[in-house]
Amino acid sequence: MINAFLKSLEDPDRPLFGPNYWLLNKIGLILPENSTQRLFAIIMHEVATYFVISQYMELFVIRSDLDLILTNLKISMLSTICVIKANTFVFWQNDWRQVINYITEADNFERENQDLAKGWIINSYTKYCRRVTYFYWGLVFTTSVTVTTAPLMKYYSSSKFREGFRNGTEAFPHIFSSWMPIDKEHSPGCWITVLWHIGICAYGATVAAAYDTCVMVLLVYFRGKLELLRIRCREMLGTCGQGISDEDTISAVRQLHQIHVLLLKHSRLFNSLLSPVMFFYVVMCSLMICASAFQLTSATDTTQKLLMAEYLIFAIAQLFMFCWHSNDVIYKSEEVMLGPYESEWWAAGLRQRKSILLLQGQMQIVHIYTAGPFTNLTLSTFVAILKGAYSYYTLLRK
Repeated sequence: MINAFLKSLEDPDRPLFGPNYWLLNKIGLILPENSTQRLFAIIMHEVATYFVISQYMELFVIRSDLDLILTNLKISMLSTICVIKANTFVFWQNDWRQVINYITEADNFERENQDLAKGWIINSYTKYCRRVTYFYWGLVFTTSVTVTTAPLMKYYSSSKFREGFRNGTEAFPHIFSSWMPIDKEHSPGCWITVLWHIGICAYGATVAAAYDTCVMVLLVYFRGKLELLRIRCREMLGTCGQGISDEDTISAVRQLHQIHVLLLKHSRLFNSLLSPVMFFYVVMCSLMICASAFQLTSATDTTQKLLMAEYLIFAIAQLFMFCWHSNDVIYKSEEVMLGPYESEWWAAGLRQRKSILLLQGQMQIVHIYTAGPFTNLTLSTFVAILKGAYSYYTLLRK
């Protein structure tokens, strides 16, 4: 049943991006052509934005309780990142479509002009994209289920809490901490709030799954494209050691220039879309990891520890996957310049070697993805964020 569902997500026109494009459409990040559906999608995103505002409004109400403040901030920061992702994707809709259309066209071009070596790379990054996408969807789904069922688990696992809830010393166990214009501690307001929180949680989880896997697949594709470009540079002067004509060399070098220029153009466009979001994410992720770690070590209830551990794992895994794939693209872009050196340049004439030198100079441009103007998305950044989160954690413990 699951396999049949996953196969239904495949798109022959988008052999690499099919499942990701499907989810982007379903959650409304790619706006529908129908004006009514488009308006509904925009309203849905802005309703989620209102929910985030209500979370920060609740901070004023609970300002005297440190544990409640940390719980609120941990979730509200994650919610903030979700609505930033959704709103920037909608606001920069045309640019996102341009990047997605580019990788679709470029990927189809590679599939139509593949040999044994290129085919192995294409199949490799396609399978990897599917594994990353479905693994991340599973991680998000697990986190969403854990969050929504945590209050219920807390109620049934703690007799002390049940007794306190009955005599009025314990508050109603809500999923999130947010302000409501109704009485959320008593029926029917408490159940309306529960339904509202469940809907928001489902929305946030779907946005995170759609946006994050979209970014990861794009990063994986750029890495694969650089590997394919290196092979094309290696084969541009033939493979038999006899050389090729000047006209064929000029044609091959021109095509490689065009491929690299288009790749660089859309890679930089992609970075301009991702960088502002990653800036907010990197800043808030340190605080979110710190809050989760503090509550995990200070919690006494098993259910609360499970929830904190899930949040901590999700935050670290999310950050690691962004930094890992971005770092991989940087590494491959530094290797692509070796392609012209690996070609049969020694069999080329003087004119051909001049063209190869120009191409090799262009290949030295490194693809770097950033988190705002302050840092690059690399593994060293990931380690630095964990160190910063640990420093905040030790400060709170004292």
